[in-house]
Amino acid sequence: MNPDMLSFDEAYEKLLGFVRPVREVEEGDTLFAAGRVLAVDQHSTIDQPPMDNSGMDGYALRAADVPVAGTRLPVSQRIPAGSVGHELAPGTAARIFTGAPLPPGADTVVMQEEVIRDGALARFTRSPKAGDHIRRRGEDVAEGAVVLPRGTRVS
Repeated sequence: MNPDMLSFDEAYEKLLGFVRPVREVEEGDTLFAAGRVLAVDQHSTIDQPPMDNSGMDGYALRAADVPVAGTRLPVSQRIPAGSVGHELAPGTAARIFTGAPLPPGADTVVMQEEVIRDGALARFTRSPKAGDHIRRRGEDVAEGAVVLPRGTRVS
């Protein structure tokens, strides 16, 4: 090794001598934040998802209305993603699509592969459990949760 070269520890100590703590904090436009480092934690201002919604294409219903496989229910409404349904009448099901808000009164979603349509009726090939295939409000990120901790370099 060259005697004029610094050892790793000597070089490291020398570099640390140049480090100065950041004492100033600036607020800035996020469009120009690339490469900057966050001085404070960033918190979510919303729940994500913003409401209980269907995790898949299927039928929203009350689990108690399908006590056994083979139960048939009338389909009372259709709720595509981006739409809001109305309150689910007991003993009925709503055709629902992935991401659509769960209608009031429903507590489960049965995936379409487990349903046989017969005109206006839906026959369920299994008895569901309450909560199946529902994405709950705030399940991914809750309002107030830290989404970017301080010290994160913005990219």
